Amino acid sequence: MGLRFDPMGGGQFKQALKAIIEAERQPIKSLETRKGREDARMKLFGEFKGKFSGLDRTLQEFSSFRKFRELKVELGDGSNLINVTVDKDVAEPGSWELAVNQLAKRSSVVSNAFSSPKENVLGTGFIVAQVADGTTKDIFVDSSNGSLQGVASLINSEPDSVVRATVVQDVTDPEKPWRLVLSAKKEGVLGTADIPEFYLMDGNDEFYVDNNSESQNALVAIDGFEVETDGNSVKDFLKGVNVQLKSAAPDKPFTMTITEDYQKIAGKVKGLVEQLNGILDFINKQNQVDEKSDTKSTFAGDSGLQQVEYRIRNMMHEGFPVGDPESGGFRFIHMNQLGVEFSKTGSLDFKEEKFTKLLQDDFDGISEAITGPRGFAIQMRKVLEGYTRPGDGILSMRENGFRTRIKQIDEQIASKEMRLQQKQQQLTDQFARLQGSLNALQQQSAYLSSTMGGGGGNMLQQLMGG
Repeated sequence: MGLRFDPMGGGQFKQALKAIIEAERQPIKSLETRKGREDARMKLFGEFKGKFSGLDRTLQEFSSFRKFRELKVELGDGSNLINVTVDKDVAEPGSWELAVNQLAKRSSVVSNAFSSPKENVLGTGFIVAQVADGTTKDIFVDSSNGSLQGVASLINSEPDSVVRATVVQDVTDPEKPWRLVLSAKKEGVLGTADIPEFYLMDGNDEFYVDNNSESQNALVAIDGFEVETDGNSVKDFLKGVNVQLKSAAPDKPFTMTITEDYQKIAGKVKGLVEQLNGILDFINKQNQVDEKSDTKSTFAGDSGLQQVEYRIRNMMHEGFPVGDPESGGFRFIHMNQLGVEFSKTGSLDFKEEKFTKLLQDDFDGISEAITGPRGFAIQMRKVLEGYTRPGDGILSMRENGFRTRIKQIDEQIASKEMRLQQKQQQLTDQFARLQGSLNALQQQSAYLSSTMGGGGGNMLQQLMGG
């Protein structure tokens, strides 16, 4: 049988090289498997950390009595007359009788009428307009903007102007239905603005002020006493109470009542319970394992998670102090008294109706138990701080540990890949040299066979073991 060898790049060479490299790659595959598990744990940890971040943000709404409480406004028949917003951090509950006797108005003037808003019939010149600092500014009018719309655009393009220009249609005179209205930007007497002076020449039509409307302040009666405001939007009409006047109705007084919004407060507590359940549910799922579970990619049996669960569950059974320790009114309130209880499955249930009724009966006591200096929210935030604190917090340290291990595995994989590439090149070179040697032997075999009548070939085959 003659000597046979595939040329370089042939099937046998590729298969042999692939088999060798595949065997050498096994340690890298093991590292990649390890990295995959660390990545999976890192992803799970990120999810877990996110739940802590969500809980921390929710607890910020419980960091003080003012943040915890919610207020609502009832206007009755006055809802068509005013809008009210409250700043719960400073507003106080109460009831007031109101009446909107007069809305604030802007000072304004209207020009004489024109047949077209676009025709340049006003000529050229300049407008002397008052600006915000009390001085005046000249606005030049050329032949390209000597129309009602052109003049309006020039005035409105001046950012410091104290008036606003509007072109309106008035069909009182169908032949000349267009007018220019100049209005102060601010309502009320204090917002009264000097009307611009127009110095125009060579126009086809004369421009002049046809009528004017004086500014006025708003008048609002509160508990029978009339007060004057310089606009319809009144910030801090009462402390922390902002009012937007919509319509005047002196003969229609109404009652504005600000009270605690118990349902909204209960909704906030419900959201807090859901955040806590999210953490407990995550930990519970990590500990649900069977014969198919890959515990190396999860946190099954993780002592850190068990510690978190223990601390949360323990806090739900603690009592939180209310009142003065030196007085007979001092007492402890437990979360289960507020309708936050553990179910048979281990999750937290929130009985909203029970909580709302207790809040109505003992708002100050319940608020102190939750938001007070020794209340539930403050204690829970202290627990969280030990986990979420940057640098030396437990979660930060665990996250840094994951990142360090993944980085080390990446470095090991890169190093082994480099050595494997070098070995692959070395084997390729060795096969190339072997191919060259065999090619030379084949040429010698062919020469001997031709010169020795075929005997040389048999001799070379015998030498090569053929």
